[in-house]
Amino acid sequence: MQNLLPKIAIIGTGIAGLACAAQLHGHAAISLFDKSRGLGGRMATRRSELAAFDHGVSRFSADADFAAFLEPLTAAGSVLAWSPNTVRLSPQGAITQTLPARRQWVASPGMSSLGRAVLAHYQFDAVHLGAAVGALERQADHRYRLHAEGQIYENFDRVILAMPPAQAAALLPQGAMRQACESVAMQPCHTLMLAPQLELETASTPEDAPEWDVALVDDPMLELIIANHRKPGRERQRAFVVQTQHQWSAEHIDVPAAELGALIQARLFDLFGDTLGLSPKALAYHSCHRWLYAAAAKPLPNPQGFLFDAAGGLGVAGDWCLGTRVRHGFASGTALAAAVKTSL
Repeated sequence: MQNLLPKIAIIGTGIAGLACAAQLHGHAAISLFDKSRGLGGRMATRRSELAAFDHGVSRFSADADFAAFLEPLTAAGSVLAWSPNTVRLSPQGAITQTLPARRQWVASPGMSSLGRAVLAHYQFDAVHLGAAVGALERQADHRYRLHAEGQIYENFDRVILAMPPAQAAALLPQGAMRQACESVAMQPCHTLMLAPQLELETASTPEDAPEWDVALVDDPMLELIIANHRKPGRERQRAFVVQTQHQWSAEHIDVPAAELGALIQARLFDLFGDTLGLSPKALAYHSCHRWLYAAAAKPLPNPQGFLFDAAGGLGVAGDWCLGTRVRHGFASGTALAAAVKTSL
């Protein structure tokens, strides 16, 4: 009887798209599309021969509804609780504040594992990765045809855009939904990933350095330093993820990532090299990644937390509809799914 269910295409497999797909599972035949080779959006993990780095979202919190969604994933060991030791660092590397421990969550063995875990649990009808949807075409019967990388996918009753607002606007027809997406400005961020060579680390460097898991930084360039190896479910090879301030990244948005990586690295070692127990000469891996749409400067002024045109069969969801956190993306995708159900 599955072929009698309405067909829904969800473009974008970040947490908003995954949450929407999960809530619609059983109510529609779900096809997921993503331009990347993997699921998860900014729930991303970069892997090298030496270490792995969660270079997008580092950890997330969950309210009751989100925690309920995570229950089968935590039972399977794909999501683990984490109460990181979080501090604030002065520009000289001194700890100026230790923040109260707060329960958060990470996917295991990397943040990108969350998408795979959701996919394994729900068994959606189709998943198309490396498929950048470039255009939507409404057919005479009011169903949609998707054009992606030279391929055509058709006969969708609804299309959900779970992506940054500028990308959603590019696919939407002229009208109020497109204008709403165009009104939301997104802020960029750069992520520096570092791993030391074991044989070149000084004998005096303690294995558990630094003393904290997450450090908030009082600096115009650097915002956050995460000891990635201290997360549960990770290998113990030391690996660090450094994220920049949004304003600094915006001011340097056109500078090549490799050049920016050198600037960020120099600043990091100048301020915190001793604190991290790292040396530029002892690095085995370093790379810089740019997130063009890291966070909304100001969320969509829409209390629903999503956009939906029932007559047109189009919906839009994303963390930027409500805020800047993973939980906002989950809430947006879940709320949109509820609206879509009533329209089927």
